[in-house]
Amino acid sequence: MRILQEYQNPKILMTGCGNSKFSEHLYDLGYKNITNIDFSGIVIDQMKERYKESYPEITFLEMDACDMTFENNSFDFILDKGLLDSILCGEGSS
Repeated sequence: MRILQEYQNPKILMTGCGNSKFSEHLYDLGYKNITNIDFSGIVIDQMKERYKESYPEITFLEMDACDMTFENNSFDFILDKGLLDSILCGEGSS
């Protein structure tokens, strides 16, 4: 996450967040401006409940990544948890 360090309070979008703790880990590293989206309203409700007290600045929205309603240039970084898992768990990754 070295590239994130170059930004002062970067706006991060996590697509397909599911019930991952990745945003929590980013938050603990000091990145507070995180928006998570997932098409599952159930998982979004669960995540809102799980993090409402301990990580109140993290936002969770029910939204389809193929039909997002954000204005252009709303985020500095867009991360896809599934893609990161595929890369980091692949053969030869370290």
